[in-house]
Amino acid sequence: MPKLLQLVAFAAALTSAGLTAKERNAVVIQADFGGAVMPGVVFSVDKDIPIFTVQPLIELYNIDAAARNLVYTASVWPAGTVFISVVDPGVGTKRKSVVLKTKSGQFFVTPDNGTLSQVAKEFGIEAVREIDEKINRRPGTEWSHTFHGRDVYAYTAGRLAAGVISYEQVGPLLEAKVVTLEYPKPVITDGTATGMIDQSRGHLGNTTCLIDRHTFEKLGIKEGEPVVVTIRHAAKTVFEQTMAYAHTFGDVPVGKNLLFINSSGYVSVAVNQGNFADKYRIDSGREWTLAVRRK
Repeated sequence: MPKLLQLVAFAAALTSAGLTAKERNAVVIQADFGGAVMPGVVFSVDKDIPIFTVQPLIELYNIDAAARNLVYTASVWPAGTVFISVVDPGVGTKRKSVVLKTKSGQFFVTPDNGTLSQVAKEFGIEAVREIDEKINRRPGTEWSHTFHGRDVYAYTAGRLAAGVISYEQVGPLLEAKVVTLEYPKPVITDGTATGMIDQSRGHLGNTTCLIDRHTFEKLGIKEGEPVVVTIRHAAKTVFEQTMAYAHTFGDVPVGKNLLFINSSGYVSVAVNQGNFADKYRIDSGREWTLAVRRK
């Protein structure tokens, strides 16, 4: 082949590769377990798919935390991004495996077990399709019932992100709704705001509750003021202490506790450069509440 034709062919190949690369959407993975298995399955579908893993891990079996973290993560990603969320204590049961497409153009591959509660509320539902496992399941895994994250979700997400399948080929169209979790709303009584603790024991150990910043502002507490924080497990008080309502961690000495509004807009308590949840053995869930009032 003449040199000029070789150069033309080479340029055409580069252009083609560039266009193909643009057609691949990113895959973002969150789960309550670690490892490289799910990224490996996505990678096996197409080695050019950009893959990102959410860190730190979601707390084991905490669907509430999965739902809230998923909407937080997705808020900064563009249309076309494919999200995998595997917090699936009911794996292998009759809960559906679905791909939700939001009105913002993102895709969420996950069990329909409440994980999609906040995504559906925040971004709206364009459509919901049940994954057809006869087509969209990693070959040779038909016998496996306990690792759908590997065998179904990662494989389907990879195929969707790479354009191997269209959204319509995911599976049958379902009614445009998902299983939703009802969260206890924060309440203010006699100058005390109380909300459910929905995240704790993460990598940083900050304890976050469902008192949003707008509710907290109704208390009229200014940054720098001392507040009394009370944490209960069911009816038992397990922690009560006065600490500063701070702008950020560095406003208190290292090792000191603080209350602040986190990057999601919710009340959180922490130890500056420490792990609050581990230090005080604080967990999360519907039996755990945090109350705050002005000292």
